[in-house]
Amino acid sequence: MNNLPKVTVAMAVYKPDLDFFRQQLESINEQDYGNINLLVWNDSPCEFKCEKFVSQHITKIPYRIMDNGKNNGVTQAFANLTKAADGKYIAYCDQDDIWMNKKISLTVDFLEKHPECSCCHCECQLIDDYDRIIKEHYYPASLEIVNNIKYQKNTFLVKNWNIGCAMMMPTSVAKAALPFPDMVFHDQWLEMFALTKGNFCYMRESLLQHRIHGTNNSQTLHGVEKKSDYYRLKLEKEKNFFAFLKEHLVYWKEYQKVEMCISVRENYAQHPGIWTFFQMCRFIRVRPGVMLFELLMPLIPEWMFSKILNIVRQEVRKFGIR
Repeated sequence: MNNLPKVTVAMAVYKPDLDFFRQQLESINEQDYGNINLLVWNDSPCEFKCEKFVSQHITKIPYRIMDNGKNNGVTQAFANLTKAADGKYIAYCDQDDIWMNKKISLTVDFLEKHPECSCCHCECQLIDDYDRIIKEHYYPASLEIVNNIKYQKNTFLVKNWNIGCAMMMPTSVAKAALPFPDMVFHDQWLEMFALTKGNFCYMRESLLQHRIHGTNNSQTLHGVEKKSDYYRLKLEKEKNFFAFLKEHLVYWKEYQKVEMCISVRENYAQHPGIWTFFQMCRFIRVRPGVMLFELLMPLIPEWMFSKILNIVRQEVRKFGIR
């Protein structure tokens, strides 16, 4: 009888690069942990039939492939996987990374030894299309800093540098976080929600290679091509997400300055002028980079705005931030 806690690996797939997909599947298949099941959500069922491909590379663990006949988007794909998960723990998984063979066993061991931990995140390397390491360490600060709850609450809302493929959590906590909001990726919402159920813990061990390439899903100015897009998509998304937090996050009041900041930014976008400029300056410490950028936006011509967007996206992608 297998007494190891069961782990559901939840993988969302969308038109994958087959070589990257093969590497991901094989690294799951070679895990040294003895109680895993794999759930694959095919979010491109009309364009990619993955049953045969998965069966060729997943030979040691049970798996199930699911879809609902349409594209749901990455967040809702992972929400559907979360609903279907039946392990004690759930490990979220991308389609193009490489897991170390001890990733699951060491992460389960950590969670079993730290029952106060409602979600844990392992260290990782960043690699490119050719499996070359482009960044040896992913964490932006020391373990002492990133494991500080004040630091976490200050960063989880405004910076999503955590990545779902490095996270594992009790399935009961993940299911309690449903429904997942469409305004952000699943991992950003899960990290924020996890703080209501215990501690979010960063592990010292580096247990996967996370691939950074041109087709990575990114929320960084997603869909923004011109200034009107920025105001419509970014500011509206932030407003809607905050409305969601008010209903679903018990500590949302800790972010009231951020809410006020969103209102001030929206007012400046609609009515740029001396009064709204000084209102923006009052809140600049809340979101320094964003506020400075938005203060300058009325002065930036469209052609320059497009160039700045490309630079921002390239720089952000280098660090794996989304």
